[in-house]
Amino acid sequence: MEHHGGPSRASDTDTHLSCAQALADVAREHRPSNALVIMQDSSTKSSQAILANRELGLGYPAKIGDFDECSAASPILHAAGLSAAKGAHMCVLGLINIFGLPRTEGGALGGLCLPSECSASNLRSEGLKKFLDETLSSESKIPLSELGKQYLVNVRDTIRLGAATQADFTCGSHAFSVDTTAAVVIIITALLLVVVTITTVMEYWMPNMFQGLGRFGTAFSARRNLNRLFNTRRRNKEFRCLDGLRAMSMGWVILGHELAFEASIGYINPFAILPPTGALKGWLAQILFSSRYAVDTFFFISGFLVFHSVMQRLTKGTEITARWVLGYAAHRWIRLTPTYMFCILLWWKIAPLLGSGPMWFHWRGYAELCDNFWWTNILYINNLVPFGYGENGTCFFHGWYLANDMQFYLLTPLFIVAYRRSVKWTVALCTFIITVSTTSAFLVAKSEHWSAADLDGAAVGAYDREGYIMPYFRIPAYLIGTLLAITWLSIHPPGSQRTHAIGQADPNAVVPGMRKTAVVGGAKVDLDPFMASMLETIALLLLLLCVFGGVDADQARPCSYMMWPQGPVLCGSGPEWDTTERATYASLTKPAWCVGLGLLCWVAFQDKAGIVGWFLNHDAWVVPARLSFGMYLLHPIIINVWFQKQTQFFRWSAVDFMLRFFGVFMGTFVAAVAVNLAIESPFSLLTRGLLMPSHSGSRKNGKGRRVTDDRKSNDGDNGYDDDDDDAEEDEMNRQHQTTMLYGAAAKNIGSMRKRGEDGDLRYGSMESYEAPGTTKVVAP
Repeated sequence: MEHHGGPSRASDTDTHLSCAQALADVAREHRPSNALVIMQDSSTKSSQAILANRELGLGYPAKIGDFDECSAASPILHAAGLSAAKGAHMCVLGLINIFGLPRTEGGALGGLCLPSECSASNLRSEGLKKFLDETLSSESKIPLSELGKQYLVNVRDTIRLGAATQADFTCGSHAFSVDTTAAVVIIITALLLVVVTITTVMEYWMPNMFQGLGRFGTAFSARRNLNRLFNTRRRNKEFRCLDGLRAMSMGWVILGHELAFEASIGYINPFAILPPTGALKGWLAQILFSSRYAVDTFFFISGFLVFHSVMQRLTKGTEITARWVLGYAAHRWIRLTPTYMFCILLWWKIAPLLGSGPMWFHWRGYAELCDNFWWTNILYINNLVPFGYGENGTCFFHGWYLANDMQFYLLTPLFIVAYRRSVKWTVALCTFIITVSTTSAFLVAKSEHWSAADLDGAAVGAYDREGYIMPYFRIPAYLIGTLLAITWLSIHPPGSQRTHAIGQADPNAVVPGMRKTAVVGGAKVDLDPFMASMLETIALLLLLLCVFGGVDADQARPCSYMMWPQGPVLCGSGPEWDTTERATYASLTKPAWCVGLGLLCWVAFQDKAGIVGWFLNHDAWVVPARLSFGMYLLHPIIINVWFQKQTQFFRWSAVDFMLRFFGVFMGTFVAAVAVNLAIESPFSLLTRGLLMPSHSGSRKNGKGRRVTDDRKSNDGDNGYDDDDDDAEEDEMNRQHQTTMLYGAAAKNIGSMRKRGEDGDLRYGSMESYEAPGTTKVVAP
């Protein structure tokens, strides 16, 4: 993909003469002054930038000029007919350093409205610096206007500021042009939309032809997919709270990423948001900083659903073979990858075409990462390759979660094999891995000075690169979900219901706090009310402690990207926490969060969680929970397309922030519905059972022969869970049958009309056709 106006890395041997001539042309006496007035007014003043750079130090030390006002100078210069200056563009200093990377101090140092003949490489050249010095000297022979002299002084001083701070310029609008791959993606997207439209129209107006499409037509029907998507019926009602957790966690992720991207661009009023004077020092700000726990919630849910759904479909005599494991892995890959890769292509090839501006150059870095590492996403190893660069060094940066989740998913058969041999040893194995992972995270965090407190500068950067996305440090959340599934299955074995005969076993001996009460037809196993209240209280206290326990770390001035909180200048958590406390916070809070979730879910599964359970179980969460997979993939695209088009820094206010949040959330929701209709739901229905018709492997029948079960497979991913899969297929079969009946009815009635055999029917009247054992289907 081509890009224009980005930061040039050309050498100093590039000519600077065209830039020098254009500057002289603009600043000379007896030239049209309207353009010069605009260019000077839209530029920041170097003295302001120098003062701010020395004294502010909060990451946003200066304004970036007025991009839109500068653009207005171009038509004036063009109309003036100047020989050297044909247009104008904005050059921003300090968004990147001289190596082309984001400047570690963050923010910018100023902006200059310059002739479009001036590039970033020109502004670095020694020749242009010499020209400015000579032109502004008393011996210069170039007649400058008074305003022109002020303008060139400002240009010279700003260039000097860049040299003193090792900062570089980014010039132009950074607009991208369509390349071949982008055109192909656009065509594919258009074709998918056409297919959805045609199949939906055929279903309404040409039912006989729609019937001939079979499973393909059913899969791409927008009406049917919308019915499935917005149908709030759920089979496993015990697990309804997982929908609430999943939907709220998705909103939490968006909330945290909104703050992160706004901060990466900058605020014009940093003192209003940053500690020690701003909003982020308050208790409510911890809700924003704690949004990282949302990903652990996803891991926890995935660990529970995968283990539980697989065990529900494995029969007692089933053997887990290499073929079973291969199908298990292939099914997951085929289920997730079409939607995943489509969203990557949107990020990589389409989103950069949707805007321009002084901040838009960030898309060049995003695209280049995907140019080099897109293949790691297909293999789900983008959390490990390239190693040690963190999420910001990968293609589609937030895809690290899917890589971890896939890797944990592939490890699950090992725990299933262990579980079928010994429940106690499986629990011990999971507990051992959780303990080793958490202890290792603590020791490494202490030795490497990591910090999970977001304002700790270099300590946070080290943690993000070396620990945050690594599977060996993130697996405890997944295994805690697995332990919850094992605990549930110990009371409710696979295939059982909540009310069933359980023999003479004492449930309290299996899981403390459980009791057995007699009901009609058997016995009911549930949680003692007092124990439920205790567990819920402990769970809520643990969750609140994880969210608000880091407030002490956010009271001091934030560290810049190169500052350590324990350095000579105390910043971030430095005044309050030592290295041990930072290591404890980085390593223990995520497992503690998931333990709290496990306790809360255990109570909610048994309808003992009171108002919290009612809130999490509400049907309002079903649809956003089903869309959470698409929303997770799409929300950074929505945020970046919107935010990177900014021509000024943001202004912080809580109201503005929340309005932007709701805008991003609704935009992401709508986009996720579209992707669900065109990609996620159709491919899920078409590929179900393609490589893995059985999720139970092979087993021996009564005669000793090996047979294969035909149970449906489910993977408990972040989109539809196992119950949604069953509901989808049942609904699809029911609707397909209805369509066949409708088509048959229409065909029969049409034939009767044609032959004149239905004396009671009148053209245009409405009658009904009813097949035995079915609901009525109305035919014209």
